[in-house]
Amino acid sequence: MHPDLPKLLDVQARDRHLAELTAQMREIDTEVAGLDAALDRVRADIASTTRLSDEAARRRDELETKIEAGRQHQDRRRERLEFVRNPREAATLMGDIEVARGILAQEESDWVRISEEATDRTTAVRSTTERLAAMEQDQAEGREGLASRSAVLKSELDTERAEREHLASQVDRTLRLRYDRLRGSRKTEVLVPAMKATCTACHTSIPSSRVGRLEAEGMLLDGCEMCGAIIYFVEVPA
Repeated sequence: MHPDLPKLLDVQARDRHLAELTAQMREIDTEVAGLDAALDRVRADIASTTRLSDEAARRRDELETKIEAGRQHQDRRRERLEFVRNPREAATLMGDIEVARGILAQEESDWVRISEEATDRTTAVRSTTERLAAMEQDQAEGREGLASRSAVLKSELDTERAEREHLASQVDRTLRLRYDRLRGSRKTEVLVPAMKATCTACHTSIPSSRVGRLEAEGMLLDGCEMCGAIIYFVEVPA
């Protein structure tokens, strides 16, 4: 048996556990991201309704200013009419007053409509803001639980990484570097057993000459020629 086999198996077991912990951490991150996305959608609704509310309020105020100016002009026309003695000029001025009255009536009608729209928009902003507050409150307990789980997992990860590095430091450097390189490129485990002179990762037969050489050298640990996995022998073929 290769002298570093037990140590490397321990390192691989640590890596397996680290992968499980990392997957759990990713699940928590995904859950938090889902909660954040839900809040972001409501915040986007608030921004949109606020923008529409501000626009409606601006149009209402501008029209109100215009109506007030129109009323002042109309008052001045009526004042002038009291002093006009020329019938033709009086008729023209009365016509202007009548036209202006129609314009003012339409603008006042528009103002009522826009004012109602502005009120509705303001109500929508308030309603959406309340919905956001309610959603944040509903999420609070879940977020607290996720944060607690995340803190525990982070502590476990830190401890496991430290233990893993301590174990890895005791493995032959060349073998450790080879293991780490393969671990970065493989989706399956790097260190796999060979059963009946067959790689259990890719099921490729290992030539008896290689087995005999490794056995003679007392180092039953080598790389699979087909898949590259580091193989170790749990039994020596006869």
